[in-house]
Formats: sequence, C-alpha cells, structure tokens
Amino acid sequence: MNPTNQSSAQPTLLFIPDISGFTEFVHETEISHSEHIIAELLEALIDANEMGLQVSEIEGDAILFYRKGTKPTAAETLAQVQRMYIKFHATLKKYESQRICQCGACINANNLALKFIIHYGDISTNQVKSISKLFGKDLIVAHRLMKNDISLREYVLITNQVLDECSTWVDIEQVAWDKPTMGNENYDFGNVKYCYIALQALKSHVPEPTIEDFALPKAHKVLSVESVINAPMDVVFDVISDTHSKHLWLLDVKASDRTNGNITKNGSTHRCVMNGDESDPFLTSHSFEINKDLITWTDTNHTANFNLVISLQRIGNRLTRTNLTVLQKQNPIKRILYNMFKKDRFAQFYGGSLKKLDEYCLGLEKKGEKHSSGILLEPATQALAS
Repeated sequence: MNPTNQSSAQPTLLFIPDISGFTEFVHETEISHSEHIIAELLEALIDANEMGLQVSEIEGDAILFYRKGTKPTAAETLAQVQRMYIKFHATLKKYESQRICQCGACINANNLALKFIIHYGDISTNQVKSISKLFGKDLIVAHRLMKNDISLREYVLITNQVLDECSTWVDIEQVAWDKPTMGNENYDFGNVKYCYIALQALKSHVPEPTIEDFALPKAHKVLSVESVINAPMDVVFDVISDTHSKHLWLLDVKASDRTNGNITKNGSTHRCVMNGDESDPFLTSHSFEINKDLITWTDTNHTANFNLVISLQRIGNRLTRTNLTVLQKQNPIKRILYNMFKKDRFAQFYGGSLKKLDEYCLGLEKKGEKHSSGILLEPATQALAS
C-alpha cells in the first residue's frame, strides 16, 4: 500500500466558484461540445486567480480553491470574485460572438451562470504520492453550502467564519458592489450563518468582445482548384473546418494542433504539422458565411501572407462542389516567379488534397460513421430554408 502523509489542521480559506446550470447544460445539450465549453470556462477562472489560491481539485462544474496561512481581507476576497466573474462572462461573450456551431450546447452556453461559496476554517491535507486531498469538517460545510435556499442565479456566499477573520461587517459593506443580505442554513451538523451578495451589478463591467479582422488586405488570386466531393455539404464542412483534422485530407500534413479551443469558431488557430519545426504553418480560420446551399470561409497564414478561401456549394443531396482559392500578397516579380516555379506544384498539392478528402468522406459513408467534430449547421439551415 502507498503511504499516506496527513498534515495537521490549519486555518484555510476555501474559495469555490461553481458554474450554475451545468447539470441541465450537459443533459439537455450535446455532451462533447458542452464539455469543451465548460473546460474553457474553468480555465478562464483559474487564469483569473490573483490572490495566491491553490487548486485542490476540479469537481465537474466547480473548482475547489484554497489558501493556507495568510488571512483573507474583505477587499482582496471580493476583488477576486469580481475578477473571476468578469473573466467568466467575458469568455462567454467572446464565444457567443465567434461561434459558428448551432448545436444546443453552443447556442445555450450564454445561459450559464456563476456563483461563489467562500468559507474559512481548519483544514487538513492527505498526501498520497503527488496527490493532495483536503479534508475536515469545514470542507464539508463549504460543499453543503453549494445547495442552499438563495433564490438568486448568481451570487457570492460568504460565511460568518470568513467575516470574523477578514474584516468587520461594516468593512464588507464599504467594499462590496451591492448591499449584503444575511442568511443561514440548517444542516445535520448545525446552523451555518452567512451573508450573500448579488453579482448582477458586476455585469456592467464585463467588456464587449473585440471584433478582429483576420484577413490579409490586398491579397491577389494566384490559384484555384475545384472538385466535386461525394458527400453532403454539412459532412464536407465538418471535415474541412475541423482544425484538429487537417491531416485527414491535406497532403503532407502529419498532424494538426489546436491552439485556442476545441470547437471551431471565427478566430480558431491551428498548426499544420508537416516538418515538425518552426516552418510549419499557423493558420487562423475566419469570415464564415453559412447559407442553405453555400458556405465560405478563409484560412489565413499571416507569416506567409497567404489566404486560402474555401467554398462549398450544395449541388445535390450527396454532392458538394468544393473550391480552394489561394490569395497571396505578391509584388510583380514574385508573382512571375510563383507562376514559373510554384504554381503547378501547389495545384497538384490542393488537387491531391481534394481527392484525399473525397476518399475520406466515402470511407466514412462506407463504414457508417460520422466525423468527430460535430459542428452543427441544421438550425441555421432550417431557418434560412423557411
């Protein structure tokens, strides 16, 4: 058996941000995308930590933060709440402005809410190899308080134990953004008193997302390759737009890395792994225009001054005309050299890639499988059709 090292109980701040609506979000929407969105939001909360909190564990929809030693103050505790709250909702706003997927998880992400449970008490730690586990009565108190009678969707609950340690009640009223309300809960181990503060007033501090223009200005058409793919338009779109799967259809690409999220959206950045070094291209997918029978978007490589415009046109229930157009910033001399030495090679590359794409889509149909990205266009398509 592995030895367990148990620490003596120490005064500890417990700080738990909890994403409200997680259970309904997971059970009523697409599981894969909901998990990705929740993961991004939890990462945003961790990134907003500025008061030296340690992560004990992630509990599905919540993070158990703690801090031993230094006693908390009202000002720093509420400032931390505010930073996390703003970061959480800024992430949701940015996602809403950039998303292209019409699945239930992506559409309803902006309905998620955030609450905080903050408690102070004596906590011990069990250490098994590299894994630390908090335990103690006050940890149980904090977890029980996540289920309470507060009717607000978003709030911070602070127990009287925190109030006694961090400052006087008057001080909290001076630094809080709204008037605190007193409350209490009765559990099998006794009565717990607390105050809670609505977070609604912080919504006005959440910044609007910046609308970025990823396209290259004054790029000229240097090449266009087209082919008919034997697959429905939504299937072809799902494959090509998936930034994690470029190697499944692009020639010479061995793998592809996502760098800013698992769900393709306006501004998704990916790297096509070809040589395994700094020469591998980084591209940003953007400018998605999705209609019933036509979808276009652009992959931009700013380092190479290169745009790849992708166009998909529905020409039947199971046929999609696919066009790849290369735009590049070139002076007249570079354009001549490109036409002399590179154009044929690039035409073979993209033509071969479209052939590989057709084979991959036919293989999916033959095996009765779907591509794994799961970008859903049906609600948008239905709305346009009506």
